Amino acid sequence: MTSLSSQPRYIYKIVPSTSPVREPIPERLAVSDLDQDSGYIHLSQAHQVPTTLKTFFAEEPLVYVLRIEYHRVIQDIKWESPDGKVSGPRPGEELFPVS
Repeated sequence: MTSLSSQPRYIYKIVPSTSPVREPIPERLAVSDLDQDSGYIHLSQAHQVPTTLKTFFAEEPLVYVLRIEYHRVIQDIKWESPDGKVSGPRPGEELFPVS
């Protein structure tokens, strides 16, 4: 992500049903064990959500897909390296935002 025109409008956080999201949604969510263990928050761009669901949430009967306005968190976002060192190679999916 280099130019303003290529920045996403939204990024997405997928939360399994085992970690239900309270309503109203709080300003900050608890950090999942996976995110805490890896040291970053796993997020997806819109076009990555279907593959992320199939790859990491296939066994989940229900998930929450939270839409986050990118401009509100841009200062906290780093993009994974093109070589996939953060989450491993994901051919054809470009870069994942990590926070």
